Amino acid sequence: MIDQSFEKLVDSLAAKTPTPGGGAAAALAGCMGAALLLMVIRMARGRKANAAREEELGRVEGLLAGHLERLKPMADRDCKAYDRVMAAYGLAKETDEQKALRDRVIQEAMVGAMVVPEETLCMVRDVFEAVEGVLDCVHKGPASDMASGSALLVAAADAALLNVRINAAFLLDRVLADATMLRVKAVRKDIQRRHEALQEKVEKLLA
Repeated sequence: MIDQSFEKLVDSLAAKTPTPGGGAAAALAGCMGAALLLMVIRMARGRKANAAREEELGRVEGLLAGHLERLKPMADRDCKAYDRVMAAYGLAKETDEQKALRDRVIQEAMVGAMVVPEETLCMVRDVFEAVEGVLDCVHKGPASDMASGSALLVAAADAALLNVRINAAFLLDRVLADATMLRVKAVRKDIQRRHEALQEKVEKLLA
């Protein structure tokens, strides 16, 4: 998906097809949010006021660049995971053996479709974690970019969580589904805390 033109990408999201859907959109929003925060950290580097923090900022830049690279393929991974779900629903179901196989394959595919957006959610958390210690190095100029990046990451987190939730709802293994939901809700709560800390910094810069 990342090799498509923007117009084609938007059209593919609008198309009457199961994929790309919300999970892919979550990953793309995560990419944009991470990219904006990476830009902000790069702008903080080389400033006289941050001379003593240059090594730390360089480390954070490297972390963010790595997180962004890991986020880039997540939209495609989400599409492929849900395509396997759709393929499983298309399996033959004429005999009891075929029905049993189909049901098993559907459940296995659902687990895969649930895992990918959970990974996206955790990657979003990692982006917030990476910048948390250097927010005081950001100056007023890119404050709105930092806030915009944070907002996009939160949108990505919410969309990713919803996609975990919808796939978990179809699982027959309720122990696995419930445990997964507990994990993702905890991650989303952590993201919210970090987002609010970043927004507080932005408010001080813009006051």
